[in-house]
Amino acid sequence: MSIFTGARKCDLKILAEELGETFNDSHKLKDLKKIILASKEYDEESAKEWMNTITNERKEREENEIRQEEMAERKRKEEQEIAEQKRQEEVAEPRHQEEISERRRQEEIELRKQEYEEWKRKDEMEFELQKIRLGAEGVNNLEKNGITTSRTPLKMIQLLQPKKRLYGITHNERGEPKCFHCSNFGHIARNCSIPKSVLTYREGNETGLKIINCVAKETNHASEESLSVRLVGDNSDDSNSFLKKAKINNCDNVQALIDTGSSCCLLKISVAQKFKLKFERAVNKIYGFGNQKLPALTSIGRIKADIEVDNVKAEDISIYVVPDDAQSVDLIIGRTWFDLPHIAYTKIGERVHIGYRKMNYLETFRLMKK
Repeated sequence: MSIFTGARKCDLKILAEELGETFNDSHKLKDLKKIILASKEYDEESAKEWMNTITNERKEREENEIRQEEMAERKRKEEQEIAEQKRQEEVAEPRHQEEISERRRQEEIELRKQEYEEWKRKDEMEFELQKIRLGAEGVNNLEKNGITTSRTPLKMIQLLQPKKRLYGITHNERGEPKCFHCSNFGHIARNCSIPKSVLTYREGNETGLKIINCVAKETNHASEESLSVRLVGDNSDDSNSFLKKAKINNCDNVQALIDTGSSCCLLKISVAQKFKLKFERAVNKIYGFGNQKLPALTSIGRIKADIEVDNVKAEDISIYVVPDDAQSVDLIIGRTWFDLPHIAYTKIGERVHIGYRKMNYLETFRLMKK
């Protein structure tokens, strides 16, 4: 009976077949043992050897199956790892390309910055040389007029040295400051001796315009508002450098006079009606300079509108509406527009230039060269 120790049903089936016995799947383990022992071919020694051989073969098959399963499992895991690695590489590749592109873009930006700084430095040097040449030309003009001193060259160079940004016509050729009350040179507004209720501005002879200096006193409002304006005659020249095309509330262009001495803006009533601008009643008696008894004209009303000149825009500007025969141009633009902090203006040669205050030296130099 010891030959059956550790034997399984499948082992006993094989041994029964070797002995020539018949059986079926319904036979249990003990039934197979009885069949084997009752067989005519049964020999204990031979049966024991066969049993050991059958058992060893079975164990070897099982071990092979286990090894194959382990190999299959290991192969499956390797395939999964390879697939995961490939997926990660596919995900990482676009990111890597983006990093390379971003690094190249930053390098290109830095290179362009360096090129711009070099270009800016050269233009600033050229700008400084141009100012020195202009200063030398000014000295030569003074010498031709008989005004020569040992200090003249140094003084001219000092006048041309870069100062804190001065926008607009703030000094004359001798470096004297301009008063924005009377528009004369040699003093500033707070030291002006002319009363604020009688404000004048620079002469308009060089512009070719017929100009009447006048003062507007508010009579329809409680505030004591005093306005200095200009009345433009019929002999205005369209080629004048102080004439510009302006837009009111982004409408069609109108003819505008740039008047840096006027303390307000004036608009023809026909233009206001054309653009359907609603205005409030504001009656202002406007007096000619030197005549404070007989008013030159009376304003009709006042509006709030946006004014744009040379692509420079200011919003919500107070504009007085006057009769059409008060001025030949559609619009007079005064200091309520020019004195805004974001607007800068200057006159170079025969041209009036208007821009934003953020303009740097480089842009100013380009403007001068045009």
